[in-house]
Amino acid sequence: MRRYLKLLPPAFGLLLLVAIAFGLHGVLAKVGPAQVFAAFLATPFWDVARAVGLLAASICIMAAYDLPGVFFARRGGASPHLPYPSIGLASFCAYALSHVLGAAALTAAAIRLRFYAHWEVPPGGIARIVALSGSSFVLGVFTLLGALLLSDPASVPLPGGLDSTLLRGLGLGLLAVPLLYVLAARKRDALVLLGKQIALPGSRIALAQIAMSCLDICCACAILHAVLPAEPGLTYPHTLSLYLGAFAAGVLSGLPGGVGVFDSVLLLGLSAYLPAAQALGAILLFRVMYFIIPACLAGLCYAGHEFWVYASRKRSS
Repeated sequence: MRRYLKLLPPAFGLLLLVAIAFGLHGVLAKVGPAQVFAAFLATPFWDVARAVGLLAASICIMAAYDLPGVFFARRGGASPHLPYPSIGLASFCAYALSHVLGAAALTAAAIRLRFYAHWEVPPGGIARIVALSGSSFVLGVFTLLGALLLSDPASVPLPGGLDSTLLRGLGLGLLAVPLLYVLAARKRDALVLLGKQIALPGSRIALAQIAMSCLDICCACAILHAVLPAEPGLTYPHTLSLYLGAFAAGVLSGLPGGVGVFDSVLLLGLSAYLPAAQALGAILLFRVMYFIIPACLAGLCYAGHEFWVYASRKRSS
């Protein structure tokens, strides 16, 4: 039974990809690889330079992503004091590598386990770090999407021409989730859910967790927006709403880096503003910058750390 359950995420991802392919048929009917590559190369230099600066900021956020979880583990007395460079190394490697390896929640947890266990963080502390880091993305999506629906419903491209009052109500419902989480963390040390006791981090750490996630998502989306051609209707809030939907679909698919799913959902949304070739060129450049470059850097850091651990053991033996 467990063997079949493991196949559910990739199977869901493939079904989602097939469904999206039907939607993309008309969009890609007249687009060739040469047009996409030409659009990729036509990105203005200063747009690329701005995106590189945002990428540097995004990498710093990746390196700080585990801090709320580490503070939570330390608050429960389940973690030794770790130097910030060590936390940054584990956080950056887990974040950047998990997005390209697929099954982000599992791979990120495995990478964090490798680092923090080596630094003698007990299992309870590692569980707290993994839990907070793993839940941050969902809380960030709920917060940002709720804020967008509440402040500017027209920026969220939902089908069906839904009434703005209904959309604002949906936004309030989404914002209620992180708000209740913070309130619960303020009043209780633990919460019983489905018969299991779940420790809560406290309101300050919960707020830091949500703020970190929102900052991470907004910075990543700013990289995409920087390399998109300027169009009057394509504002940053529009890009952010498309990015949230595409990234969430990619994560849920379980495919490495959300490959195919993330790009397709984003392309479908951008096709209302841009020619398909220009949109694909910008998405390709964003993938190289936000996924490939950090993953290569994280791979080198991870390999360097493993070599250092191996050399240290050889010297002490």
